[in-house]
Amino acid sequence: MTKVIPLPSPCAGLSVQLPTQTQSVSVFAGNTIERQQAIENALSMALYHIRHGDSIQAIRTATAKATRAASLLKHACECATNHAARV
Repeated sequence: MTKVIPLPSPCAGLSVQLPTQTQSVSVFAGNTIERQQAIENALSMALYHIRHGDSIQAIRTATAKATRAASLLKHACECATNHAARV
């Protein structure tokens, strides 16, 4: 059975849910330090699964973590753009 990871769209409220992570992206809207930690953690976990796994499940897990990091980076860019537009 294949696990499906729903990706957020701009109209979907920016909520991402992964099998091991249920925290939504919008939680990090005002806290850049927490968002940076979440991005670094997701990237670090993706690398961990690539380095220490030799199965298809390890690759899928690494892909999910990398997707999470990309989603958080996209949200960070949107927040920065919105902040710059207000200043």
